[in-house]
Amino acid sequence: MALDGLRGVAALAVLVLHIPTLAGLVPHGYLAVDLFYIMSGFVVAHAYEARLKDGWPAGSFLRARIVRLWPLYLLGTAIGAGVLAGAVDDAVGFAALGLLLAAAMLMIPTPLDAESQVFVLNPPAWSLFFEMVANIIYAVVARNLGTRTLKLVVACGAAAVLIAFLLAEKGSVGQHGHSLPGGLARIAFGFPLGLLLHRIWAGGRLAIRWPAALIVAAFIAVVAAPDLGRWNGVLDAAIVLGVLPFIAAAAVTARLSPGLEKAAAFAAAMSYPLYILHGPILRAFETWMAPTPLAYGLGGTASLVAAFVAARWFDRPARALLGRLMQQRRPAPLTA
Repeated sequence: MALDGLRGVAALAVLVLHIPTLAGLVPHGYLAVDLFYIMSGFVVAHAYEARLKDGWPAGSFLRARIVRLWPLYLLGTAIGAGVLAGAVDDAVGFAALGLLLAAAMLMIPTPLDAESQVFVLNPPAWSLFFEMVANIIYAVVARNLGTRTLKLVVACGAAAVLIAFLLAEKGSVGQHGHSLPGGLARIAFGFPLGLLLHRIWAGGRLAIRWPAALIVAAFIAVVAAPDLGRWNGVLDAAIVLGVLPFIAAAAVTARLSPGLEKAAAFAAAMSYPLYILHGPILRAFETWMAPTPLAYGLGGTASLVAAFVAARWFDRPARALLGRLMQQRRPAPLTA
């Protein structure tokens, strides 16, 4: 599915955005998160909605999501904690780091002030937090979530995105203490839209037929759109509400050759490791070598290598281990 390949391209756009020497190539690269949210809603519905409607417990669904997301998230958090530990030189600092690490392990946002990242140890995790919030709500309401209600939720989310982006004069909101409500608005639109997109696709009512190259080119054009300063909020809202849904829908229906299918599967496997690991890795090189083009180049390269290694040799075994541990902790069933 072209959606898989597009996910890899979106993760790469976020990496480029966070490399200062390259960030000008993708002024709107942060909108990849909104595409991720749409994709997440679609993929979750595809994998789990029928089971949830058939009575699969919400707790089992949430365990499955934790097993899927936590290992790489914790790896990135551990890297971030190691980097910050090198700058701590007293007991108070280590105690504060311990508290940050404990909160991070439970995915609890800890904005130290209005301007600070809500996940200091692993900054990109802010979007993961909102995704888990959406997953929890979805697990509870999925059985009774009709299509008409879902359309209303999407409409309310769209209004929230428009208000948040116009107030902030940009779409890059949610990652700092002061912009947390903006992050909630982004997930409130993207995730349910992905759920709705899946229902339309499953019902055979999705007729968009774009070639894969056009889909990727359209996304690149979106993130490479010029910086409009105070008008970025208007542009970003137009992109998120009017362009990304069509890109995502086209990626769902696009047909790929066997070779492109393999490339898309590889890009999909790399996407989450790259997204969740690149932040602390870039910070590590910036800290060890000072913020220079060489440091960022090495950090970006290391991020790609780490994503490949993690996807190939870490993620699957770690998920299997976490799954066994969580299964063992479940209470034994009562017997007559």
